This record gives sequence, structure tokens and C-alpha cells, in this order.
Amino acid sequence: MKVTVTVRHARFPREVREYARQKAESLEHYYDHLRKLEVILDRDGAKGFTAEMIASAVRGHVLVCHAVQPSAPAAVDVAHEKMERQLTKFKEKLVGPHHRAREGGARGGRPRSGPSVPPPRESSQDPWW
Repeated sequence: MKVTVTVRHARFPREVREYARQKAESLEHYYDHLRKLEVILDRDGAKGFTAEMIASAVRGHVLVCHAVQPSAPAAVDVAHEKMERQLTKFKEKLVGPHHRAREGGARGGRPRSGPSVPPPRESSQDPWW
């Protein structure tokens, strides 16, 4: 996954940019098939600091979250939490119906198990003994 940290309208210390990069890289834990994740840090005048995360996933899906907080690390944390929720929901949406169908939930069938083996006979009339 490619992570890009972009800074606009202000100078941010290297520690803040690295913190944003680490938070963005940790999002791969929630969804493995991210291609690119971009973090945009901005100074938003009187409102404080803005952090925006844009994730590019498979099949052209794009997930975006935005947070405004009084400090830059706080904005990164809030944006990270929002992106976690979006990625978790996105993954459940992609994977969920397939697993439910296999378990019999979506089709209403009985869950599959291994091949049926009849129980051993305990009769005294067994011709082999």
C-alpha cells in the first residue's frame, strides 16, 4: 500500500507527518486490499487543523473521511477512527453475503458438513464374525 502525506497552508513538524503516516499504515490491518491511502493535513484558520484521509480500494472504490480538531494529532486520530469504521463496514459488505450463503443463512438451507457415514452396526448377526 502506498501512503502519501500532503501538507497545505502551514508547516507541520516532521513528527506530525510521521505520526499521520504511521496511523495510515495501520489501517491496512482493517482491509488488506488498499492500493493507496492519502493523508492531507491543513490549517483551517480559526477552526483549527483539518485531517482528511482518502483510501483507494479494489475495483475503484474510494473511501473519504474528514476531521477538524484544535490540534493536528487530534485531527489525525479522529480521521483514523472514522476510516477504521468505514473500512470495517466496507469489508463486511464485500465478504458478508458470501459467508452467510455458505452457512445456509441466505439461502435457507442446512449448513453443509462432511460426507455422511453410517454408524457402525452392533448386531450379533454380522456375517463377518
